[in-house]
Amino acid sequence: MYIYKVVWRAGEEDPLHVRDKRPPKAIARDLVKDGYLVTEAVAVRAASSAFKDEEGNAVQEDFFSVAPMGATVLVASAVAALVEHVVPAGAEPMPDFPA
Repeated sequence: MYIYKVVWRAGEEDPLHVRDKRPPKAIARDLVKDGYLVTEAVAVRAASSAFKDEEGNAVQEDFFSVAPMGATVLVASAVAALVEHVVPAGAEPMPDFPA
């Protein structure tokens, strides 16, 4: 699965992220060819944490989670770009923190 951030032609609106099984080249081709794209909207949560352990070694932890929000249709004339999210290797699920 690939996760993309949608960059709008009309400037920065509320960020939209989508998840799709198509790789970047295929999703771009389908968007241009058909003029629209049916895909899945998702909520993305990502964070990195860095600290030193008891022995003084630098430790970095990456967290990344995606929650489905439902189907969405992207219209080619409104989309400036689809930017792929690169999930860090070994990223753990984002923990839920109490509010």
